[in-house]
Amino acid sequence: MINYNVNGLKSSDYEHSADKVALEALRKVPLLNTIMAAYLDFSTKSSLYMEVSGDYFRVTEATCHRVYKLFQLALDRLNMDKEPELFIKPDYNFNAFAAGAKENFIVINSSCVENFTDEELLMDLGHELGHIKSGHMLYYSLANNINSLIGVFGGMSALLSTGLGYALMDWQRKSEFTADRAGMIAAMNYDQVQSNMIKYMGQGSAKDVDFSIDNVMEQYKDFDLAKESVIGKLLYAGLTLGMSHPWSVLRIKELSDWNNSGDYNDLITKYNIE
Repeated sequence: MINYNVNGLKSSDYEHSADKVALEALRKVPLLNTIMAAYLDFSTKSSLYMEVSGDYFRVTEATCHRVYKLFQLALDRLNMDKEPELFIKPDYNFNAFAAGAKENFIVINSSCVENFTDEELLMDLGHELGHIKSGHMLYYSLANNINSLIGVFGGMSALLSTGLGYALMDWQRKSEFTADRAGMIAAMNYDQVQSNMIKYMGQGSAKDVDFSIDNVMEQYKDFDLAKESVIGKLLYAGLTLGMSHPWSVLRIKELSDWNNSGDYNDLITKYNIE
């Protein structure tokens, strides 16, 4: 195994404060340790890795040189301890995900490989590596399988299952802000990171529409004003309750704020990331 641990970067150097607070709240949920133990047992029987390794294309230097080379660069820039397996899924949608409660792996859709620049692809690879580096995967997997796990505790009250589900989903959304920062470190190109996120927002389908960052930021201002009222806050809470990811304009605004604060550049300089 190649040692990528070279620049000293730690996940705590860039983790979003909302991610940290939500994760701490999640750890205080009653019986969480019991449920986590049940999930570990459940996850050993999961067929996801079998499906991925049996049907998707494993990325190696020989099979997909471009993606493999970019993956090595992302691993290096993020100072990863180990290299998870990487697969390409044949799919026309833009998407990527990391999985595995114990041994991690990453899947990226072929449409991303075909339509993204190198820096945009590094954003995706770095984002998923960021989830792994921050230790998100067990909780992430638990959130994605919460309904199945609730059945393990047949007599458990709906109150507990609802409370746990809410805490998991709230944290999961906020953890995306941390993973986006990891993606930005891997890409080391703010404009291309925003281009990646705008492509996801538009899914590349409206080629005659200007999905510029300026237009998105103007859209954010209207959105932010709309949700600041009491009714807006209630609507926002209700609409996002079951979402695994924050809305696109929020993610774009968060990265813009991080870039403008100077914290990103300070981090790159401190650890001499190239």
